Amino acid sequence: MFRLRTLAIAGCILAATAGLVRAQDDELKAVLKKAIAAHGGEKNLTKFGGAISKFKGTIELNGKARDIAGEITLLKPDKMKNAMTLDYDGQQVPVVIVYNGKKMWKSIDNRTVEVKDEKELAQMRESLQADDPGSFRDYLKAPYELAAVGEVKIMDQPAIGIRVSKKGQRDVSYFFDKKTHLLVKTEMRAYDPDAGQEFTQEKFFVRYRDTDGLKSPARFVIHKDGKAFLDLEVTESKGYQKLDDSNFAMP
Repeated sequence: MFRLRTLAIAGCILAATAGLVRAQDDELKAVLKKAIAAHGGEKNLTKFGGAISKFKGTIELNGKARDIAGEITLLKPDKMKNAMTLDYDGQQVPVVIVYNGKKMWKSIDNRTVEVKDEKELAQMRESLQADDPGSFRDYLKAPYELAAVGEVKIMDQPAIGIRVSKKGQRDVSYFFDKKTHLLVKTEMRAYDPDAGQEFTQEKFFVRYRDTDGLKSPARFVIHKDGKAFLDLEVTESKGYQKLDDSNFAMP
């Protein structure tokens, strides 16, 4: 009798716990749905397959903030070209990074090499997904799992944090402004190929603009292990239903 009663109590506890987990999961999905609406709605988020944006800003290299400017071309779900010019102590150095969904190349000062490091390739794939608000709708279903990070302050404003997990890739934490539900920060472990080690990457979305029915970042800042690394202003951005694959050929 005692054993049966114990089993019954344990079953009730498990059932109650499962109910709490489901309730929290529903709450987190509700936040994501509000974020989808805040960024332009599912229809607009899926309207454009690609985008071309121009930017300018600074990057921290060898203990010094250096000016950069360029253009980034994106094609969902996994193609990217970043062509920029780096001012390195007065020398204008052209830098081009291309990822065509399978292969990746880097061209620095017109010297091109193919990236073979699987960790760096995985980093590129995961970063492209993490930066796309269109991914929010994917996170509403399996194989993605959601967990509450809690309410925190980002840039002095209350924000709701959600951690997104998927087997085989790094977790990503998203923080949404509690009032507007716009994304204000992402946080994830990232890989630095030069150092050969991982670091904590925080990406802050400082300001948004209206572009083709979407809310797109006008300025974002990236920190590496809590230190300023990149500060970019998006000066121009345009969405495209399709972009030719030739944009993502070896530079």
